[in-house]
Amino acid sequence: MNRYRYATCDVFTGRAFCGNPLAVLPDARGLTDAQMQSIAREFNYSETTFVLPPDDPRHAARVRIFTPGGELPFAGHPTIGTAFVLATIGAIAADAGEIVFEEGVGPVPVAIFRDGGHVTHCRLTAAQLPEGGPPAPAAGALARMLSLADGEVLEGGACWSCGVPFLVVPVASLDALARCALDLPVWRELLAGYPTQKVYPVTRIDPLHWRVRMFAPGLGVAEDPATGSAAASFAGWLSARMPHPADGTVAVRLEQGIEMGRPSELAVEFDRSSGAISAVRVGGAAVMMAEGILTL
Repeated sequence: MNRYRYATCDVFTGRAFCGNPLAVLPDARGLTDAQMQSIAREFNYSETTFVLPPDDPRHAARVRIFTPGGELPFAGHPTIGTAFVLATIGAIAADAGEIVFEEGVGPVPVAIFRDGGHVTHCRLTAAQLPEGGPPAPAAGALARMLSLADGEVLEGGACWSCGVPFLVVPVASLDALARCALDLPVWRELLAGYPTQKVYPVTRIDPLHWRVRMFAPGLGVAEDPATGSAAASFAGWLSARMPHPADGTVAVRLEQGIEMGRPSELAVEFDRSSGAISAVRVGGAAVMMAEGILTL
């Protein structure tokens, strides 16, 4: 029997039992794909990560990301949380402020921030810039999918991706966002031929402060408390709706997980030049929760 160390942390929060839980196996050498998938189902978090030696020795690690339903090429809270765990347990040098993870989308740079010897938060730079996809289905159909009344879904929904696509759906108010509930038969039918089945309803609190939710039942994630890859994609959606040519760095605060009782906060920054995005960064805090041994 083989023994594998694991750690869990809560990501995009500075408080225990908030944010998005993550399980990390700091040394996953010897595990098969099927074993990784089974372990992800066992933890049953939105994602579990498996750390392997990098292909390029200049990089910190190769990181594989599994949901209970399958593997992802990129995800934000697993990237942030894995960096946080590895730095906290000493698997990353204490003086390392910038590392690179190898993920399915390519190399992902991650900055690590410390207060003395304590890791406080991490920030990733998206390996792929946001790309827009097709417009969303009609607002009325989206309202039915989200169990909302006509008029509570606004125009302007669209598919955006930084390697993992999401359907961004603007809704009219915080109250409407709180009442969103996927009607699964309508969801299956409406998005059957769409480029993504991951639904990301959003509502504006002020121009640079938004509350969001994320539903991905096709991946075994009924709702996610904090979704960094969706936040990076949202930067593209938001930038496309900002005045042009407003250049420079835009900082946006996202709240997520409120309705689940796991409040999360994501700090999103994107750089614009001539109205086009040139970089996207997503960051947040994390807290260690547990460490243990898996015996397989």
